[in-house]
Amino acid sequence: MAAKTFINNSGHYLNVTLLIRQGDNIQKPSLTQQFSLDAGESKNVSYGDKTNIYLNGMVFEWKDAQTQSLNTDRQEVIATGVAPTFDWVLNTHSIITINGVNELDISASN
Repeated sequence: MAAKTFINNSGHYLNVTLLIRQGDNIQKPSLTQQFSLDAGESKNVSYGDKTNIYLNGMVFEWKDAQTQSLNTDRQEVIATGVAPTFDWVLNTHSIITINGVNELDISASN
């Protein structure tokens, strides 16, 4: 199993779906795991198993209070590699901070 800390600085209650890579093949359909984060909340999330330890992407769902609409934003890894790929951001950092919900505005640190 792998684990990361997720911090929600978006100002929205979020439903988060982690897209978990099957082994090391980014082309296979992702496994999924869901959790929720209140605005301002930090949560340590364990995911995957001993062979499925890499993230392949993330999906955010949130309700826009102004428009009363349910919104979704999704981003997936399309290539593995070193900085600054999305794969590098997700899989070489232990803390993922969600700064905003549009276009997956995230930052990562250790």
